[in-house]
Amino acid sequence: MVGYIDNKTRTLNEWYYLFKKKHPEFSKKNNNYWEQNIIKFNESYHAINDPWKYFPIEEFYNNQFILNEDAAINLSTYNKLRLNIDCYRLVFINGQFSCTLSDLNINPWILKIDNNLNYWNTSKPIRPTMFLYLTEYLSDVVIRITLPEKKITKKPLYLLYINSGSDTPNALAMSHSYHYLETGQNTDAYVIEHVVNINEYAHFSGSRMLMSIGNKSKFNHVKLILKNQSSYHISHQDMHINSCSDVHSNTFVIAGSKFTYHQISSKINYSESSISLNSLTILSERNISNMRTYIEHNNQNCSISRQLHKIIASDYSTGIFDGLIKVNPHSIKTDGKMINNNLLLNKTASIYTIPKLEIYSDSVQCNHGSTVGHIDLNHLFYLSTRGISKKDAIKMLIDAFTIENIKKIQNLSLQKIIADKIKNVLTKKIIFL
Repeated sequence: MVGYIDNKTRTLNEWYYLFKKKHPEFSKKNNNYWEQNIIKFNESYHAINDPWKYFPIEEFYNNQFILNEDAAINLSTYNKLRLNIDCYRLVFINGQFSCTLSDLNINPWILKIDNNLNYWNTSKPIRPTMFLYLTEYLSDVVIRITLPEKKITKKPLYLLYINSGSDTPNALAMSHSYHYLETGQNTDAYVIEHVVNINEYAHFSGSRMLMSIGNKSKFNHVKLILKNQSSYHISHQDMHINSCSDVHSNTFVIAGSKFTYHQISSKINYSESSISLNSLTILSERNISNMRTYIEHNNQNCSISRQLHKIIASDYSTGIFDGLIKVNPHSIKTDGKMINNNLLLNKTASIYTIPKLEIYSDSVQCNHGSTVGHIDLNHLFYLSTRGISKKDAIKMLIDAFTIENIKKIQNLSLQKIIADKIKNVLTKKIIFL
């Protein structure tokens, strides 16, 4: 325990040093931000904050933290990592924007790189955490992406995040990205985020994506996380939805990292808007994944939220789903539903599900449900009587479990790519069942 406390103190000092190194114009005001948002959060972090209960904190703090500022990558490696789809491409290597690999023309989107040293104080998080602030403070810039009003995009905007670890013993290379994406009113947009590793060394990536969706707009978002087994990925996604807008967000964590934390927070502040929030997480070995969602209804009249979250866990992995629907006073005619279905592939895997409702208004319709199960032996027996092998039967049952989330991807090319990646991961796992 003493060693853990010493490592925690050392880690905070390392982060503080890196913060000052990134911002030579360090001021007393910036120091106050650090004290308020990093030190105070950390003091009570793991004692009262349940979402971090399963975080391997002692092992995490045992690393020496360094900033990975290497932005070099050859074209051959890039082509192997990217998704082969027709899109507008923006590429980030270890948190840094790559002009070489990104598209020069992303019209009608507008890209701005903001070097303002006080950028972390520009927006208040919906559900702040220490790691959210850490990502803000250790990001070099804010990437501002805007879609002007009345624009309908012809193809998706593809954000590719490429991270690399360090081969230095006991060193954990870090990279952080802070993006602000805004769509104007009467727009129609599709955004894809893709997180990958370039090597098998340990890496810690932090991501903060702040989204603002304009009035009378349609917005589709897909995030695909493909990290190696020795890395950490902690991301925060905030979505502010204006009136009469329709939002769909789908997250896929496939063959997860050592620890993945993905927090999606959304505020529906006006009437006649809807959000569909979904995720599929596939875990193996000793992966730990925490999917945390928060939808807050502040509308004065009629809004809809739908959620479907699924976890498949095998080996000694641990999956956590923590979701909350909050309906504030005067948010009448709110319709919210949250479902969490989970599948254990063996007895040594664990899944914890924590769906919650907070309702402070009348005339609402909200409910939640969760299930944790395993491959049904009766189903296997039935399929075997039809001449189907055990391996193929298990594959069919798992495919039936995942297909609902895959079908929610509206871009058919992307749907096939993600379906194939899921199939490849699960095929390797089914061999050993």
